[in-house]
Amino acid sequence: PPPRLNTVFRTVNGYLESKLLNTEHLGMEETMISLIVRKHFLRSVAVLVLVLVGGCRPAEDAPGKPQPRPEPAVLEDPETPAQPENRPEEPVEPETQPETEPEEPAAAQTGTDSQTAEANDGKKPVDLGPPLVDDPGSLKKLDPAYPIWVDPKNKQVVMIGQVCQRRTPLEMFACINNTKEHESVVVVNTRAYLAHAGLLAVGAKAGRPVRFDPKYLPATGTEIEVTVIWKNDKGRIRRARGQDWVRNVETKKAMEYPWVFAGSGFWKDETTGEKHYQADGGDFICVSNFPSAMLDLPVKSSQANSALLFEAFTERIPPRGTPVTILLKPKADRP
Repeated sequence: PPPRLNTVFRTVNGYLESKLLNTEHLGMEETMISLIVRKHFLRSVAVLVLVLVGGCRPAEDAPGKPQPRPEPAVLEDPETPAQPENRPEEPVEPETQPETEPEEPAAAQTGTDSQTAEANDGKKPVDLGPPLVDDPGSLKKLDPAYPIWVDPKNKQVVMIGQVCQRRTPLEMFACINNTKEHESVVVVNTRAYLAHAGLLAVGAKAGRPVRFDPKYLPATGTEIEVTVIWKNDKGRIRRARGQDWVRNVETKKAMEYPWVFAGSGFWKDETTGEKHYQADGGDFICVSNFPSAMLDLPVKSSQANSALLFEAFTERIPPRGTPVTILLKPKADRP
């Protein structure tokens, strides 16, 4: 600081020490307050004296120091939208498609994508055509609302469904619509209790579902042959066993086990007293063991996602949405 400023500071400080802020009789807290007051008072008095006598100017008005120029106000044009800041776009990773897509072309004896659309989501009825049997007129419909019949002559139950998955781990071979389409090969627009009644009508006997407690006991019941019938791209009728559309994940071969008529069970709504058939929840024709299954495997087959034994046999299955006739025929008991 200039000599004149030092002189003013010393004079005022001496005056405050001797006259105004003698701190010898004060406590610690009061002494600190006194020092703060002295500091700010000295600064104010010194600047005021120097300004009055013309010795110096306040710092903000000192000559030779460039003053910042105020920036002109920017008026936004209400009709012109603000331009986004130009930033380099981050690379976007491509979406990972689920295992069930894209569809692979089916093998030689299958339908084509032009033949059918996506599988029915159950919200809108889809006309899948008549059942692919020799004599449709001889069939007896079990319910006017659903495509399910009894064939008294051939002692079998006839249903119409469509392919819903071709490339996925399986818990079901066939499910009821709006239940487990994500883990089934075929979806059927019916009710499981109707198929149960139809099997009884053609001579099948319900056993009992699988048990896990206190130990594992496999499902039992009449063995049921499951057959699928569809048209290929040339309109020719093709047939296969249901097992041929299911692949063992370990052997990579078609499933070798039969289905048995476990019969599911009923649960009672305590509020209404109404009974409900458990397999109507989706456990229709299973390849994993479920206590609620209508048809199940008579061998241990886990329902845990990490331990599923079966998957869709993609190369043998027609495109999604292909209409399929499903036959459930009780196997004749051996003498």
